Amino acid sequence: MDDATLDNLAPSQAVRTQAGTEHILANEVPLAITLNGVNHAVMMVSPYQLEAFIIGFLLTEGIILHHRDIHDLEFISQQNAIIANVTLANRCHQPWQEQRRNLAGRTGCGLCGIESLEAAIPKLPPLPTSELPNIDALMSLRAQLPAWQKLNQHCGALHAAFFANMQGEIQHASEDVGRHNALDKLLGWHHRQSNPTGMMLVTSRCSIELILKMVRTYNPTLITLSAPTVLAVEQARHYQLNLIHLPYQQQPRVYAASACSTLD
Repeated sequence: MDDATLDNLAPSQAVRTQAGTEHILANEVPLAITLNGVNHAVMMVSPYQLEAFIIGFLLTEGIILHHRDIHDLEFISQQNAIIANVTLANRCHQPWQEQRRNLAGRTGCGLCGIESLEAAIPKLPPLPTSELPNIDALMSLRAQLPAWQKLNQHCGALHAAFFANMQGEIQHASEDVGRHNALDKLLGWHHRQSNPTGMMLVTSRCSIELILKMVRTYNPTLITLSAPTVLAVEQARHYQLNLIHLPYQQQPRVYAASACSTLD
């Protein structure tokens, strides 16, 4: 199901302009997530890599600790929407019920529906210290990106998140209309691979939500093509996350480094 699509909901489709020319556009559909029969969230997503998204989303929400905490997962297509019926392990159900919140998902904001400041910036344990990737590995990343952005080449308007090993070789890519969704999909895939060592790269700006997703899934290095916010930098330093901005045709900028090291 990871790369498969539902029969009537493709990731992209042809749309005619008022002048009659035809263009391929990205699809965006509501995904309703139910946990043990209870409605939890509605997210706007690209109907692609959905199983990885559900795993990554539940991990970064702190609802599950491992993909095996999902005992069953079923996707149902309903008109132009998708319902994901998730059966959680008993050990996850009660904690989730206690901290349950209504979340109206949007592609532009990963904190919609949160009801308190404590929930917006939770207290999490810092990551173990880790070394920065070397500069040659970082500088090799940009040239690889187009070949991995299959959907974006086809229709545009998509964010992407990539996993690369410490030698700077991209191993996997996830794409979605939402930047948070793209990272969730990548983190869900990465978790099922037994969390290989490497670094995550996102095509979007970096805000606090992406930092928290990395920390919750114990991933030590985040690289962004767009600049981070001040709060993202502050929280990356607090959590000992390596945070690197990779500007176009410029040297990488290290905003946070867990081991207090510099690029080689």
